[in-house]
Amino acid sequence: MAVLCVLPARIASQRIPNKPLQMLAGRSLVEWSWRSACEIPGVDAVWVATDDDAIADLVRGFGGVVVMTSDAHPSGTDRVAEVARSSAGQAFDVIVNFQADEPFLPPGHAAAAIVPVVRQTADIATLATPFRSDEEWNSSAEVKVARAGDGRALYFSRAGIPWAESGSPDYAAADDSWLRHLGLYVYSRDALERWVELPPSPLERLERLEQLRPLEAGLHIHVSVVGPCEGAIEEPDDLTWAEALLLARNPD
Repeated sequence: MAVLCVLPARIASQRIPNKPLQMLAGRSLVEWSWRSACEIPGVDAVWVATDDDAIADLVRGFGGVVVMTSDAHPSGTDRVAEVARSSAGQAFDVIVNFQADEPFLPPGHAAAAIVPVVRQTADIATLATPFRSDEEWNSSAEVKVARAGDGRALYFSRAGIPWAESGSPDYAAADDSWLRHLGLYVYSRDALERWVELPPSPLERLERLEQLRPLEAGLHIHVSVVGPCEGAIEEPDDLTWAEALLLARNPD
């Protein structure tokens, strides 16, 4: 199956103005994320989807492929779906939604989510990693996921699930019970189309988590558990540690 990776990049951000254009260690955030996406095994093409000319010019400048999309999309998923529907996008069977603010997601982690969809054992696949601290666990910004023994997603929540009688997870446990969701998605073409055609679901509106929409509709979402990794760039303070980490990893 042909696999397309799309990075939805919008200029508007509530917390970090012009986030994709933010410069870190000599490159823009969108370029760092694009470079990570280009290293994912099994991906046949990597495109950036945006509605902003400044982002488009920047991406073309570092050699990336840009697809201009509508400025009316309520989510990155909708933007990715527009790309998948395009004449060029029709050539791909599997679509990866790689966030443009995730420069630290290891390519091997992303590849783990592609496998279930390519093998047609899941409609959608995503990633999770064990929680490492109470600070992460207690943050409503960190999405938790509970999954079945076969990897099928049972529920996503901003609350602490599953409930731990001790009040905090056992971070040393080897059973992967307490998982932090990572914001990468892989879809079959049909599953992506169904997702965006569905109306927002009741649980989605309550939790403000769009992945609950396909889950409530009965789509099979597989959750692959991967090793630790840094999160997305979400807050202004994240720019400081992200740049320091990028400089450490790329001293030249």
